[in-house]
Amino acid sequence: MMYFKRMVHHYCISLLKYRATKILLLSLCLWLLVFEYCRFHLWRDPHSAFFNDRHVYDFKYSLYRERESRHFISRYNSPSEPPDYSKSGPDPLICAAFVTVRRNQDDYFDPSVGSLLEGLHTMERQALYLNVLFADTDPTRHPSWAQKWLDRLVDNARSYNVSQETLDHLRRLETERNFYEKGVFDYTYALTACKQANASYTIIFEDDIIFATGWMTKTLKALADIDRITQKSNSWIYLRLFYTETALGWTSSDFAYRNMPLIFFLNILSVFLCLLQLRRWRFAPYLDYLSVSVICLICVPAFTSLIYMMGKYTIMPLRGVVEMNKSGCCTQGLVFPRAQVDGVIIYLMERGHGQTDSMIEEYADQEGLTRYALAPPVLQHVGLKSSRDNLDINTRSTWAFWFEENDPMVLQADHERLLSDVDVLGILGVHS
Repeated sequence: MMYFKRMVHHYCISLLKYRATKILLLSLCLWLLVFEYCRFHLWRDPHSAFFNDRHVYDFKYSLYRERESRHFISRYNSPSEPPDYSKSGPDPLICAAFVTVRRNQDDYFDPSVGSLLEGLHTMERQALYLNVLFADTDPTRHPSWAQKWLDRLVDNARSYNVSQETLDHLRRLETERNFYEKGVFDYTYALTACKQANASYTIIFEDDIIFATGWMTKTLKALADIDRITQKSNSWIYLRLFYTETALGWTSSDFAYRNMPLIFFLNILSVFLCLLQLRRWRFAPYLDYLSVSVICLICVPAFTSLIYMMGKYTIMPLRGVVEMNKSGCCTQGLVFPRAQVDGVIIYLMERGHGQTDSMIEEYADQEGLTRYALAPPVLQHVGLKSSRDNLDINTRSTWAFWFEENDPMVLQADHERLLSDVDVLGILGVHS
């Protein structure tokens, strides 16, 4: 037994004399360090090998904004005289509409509207016409109906203004919990109501979201960028303010994923050729063929695998205005240019029944219209309990995984900077 231990010890000592062994051990240590770094920093990426859902749905920045928004609304909901507040001007740039219904559990409507309004500069607020549709056939059931803050902060808040026949039909849809038909009706109703404001852009929001500070200046900057990209043509249908990273993993449409063996081979070949070139200079004593083999056949594949493990969104994060024709999800916040609103309304009314977001995508495909997204998202979907009988797994996947890492101080600084941006001032100035 002692002889065997001495043999193993002697063999290990002999291996350590090889430069290739030292390179392998050093690479292993470096690989493990990078692995641990990724494990602690990339756990929010749903397509990363390091994803950990233990705390990924915990509110962090959203909770901060919820507190700000509730405090903001409370100042305008007291019986006493509220602070002065400026609503929309006579010629708004944007009409934003909330469609809200009474929820059996958590209600997110107040912080949704509060976070939209809290922190807006006066010139931002005057460019925004805020419309609220209480989409219950009996709006008095909604906890926010007839609250004082609505009259003081919102430009227009009302329920349906329809015929008795239509109202009876909507009641039947409510009773039958036919959200596919009623959801389409509510969406087109909100779009139609916003048309009366004659704004250049219409945004339809759901009532279970939280806005980041500076959301409007970033949206305006994005709209100015789209005008440059499209040269002010009518070739796009919407700007998405929310998306989820669950739809942004590696797919067969990605060259690097579809041709993974080729990528490994090219990486190995590139490193091999570089090492051979180095051997021709003065590094030959340090790069024996065994060391070259270890680097090319073990180290390079190991680190290449680690890159894939990080996830596509981590390696290639989205920034600014990006095309999102295939990976967009849901209708938490879509900005429509005025030229597209009528077409969307007509198409949805003709279909009459279904998933609103899917039908909008079908219409865009049919008309050949580009879909854009603002990255990173400027709002979060906090309604982890659906108002439409969706499974929890579906509502939990409708989540901006990196939104909760927002820094309030950084966002406030960004907001102040963008308020003096030439593009933002230009687009606001046209409608001031």
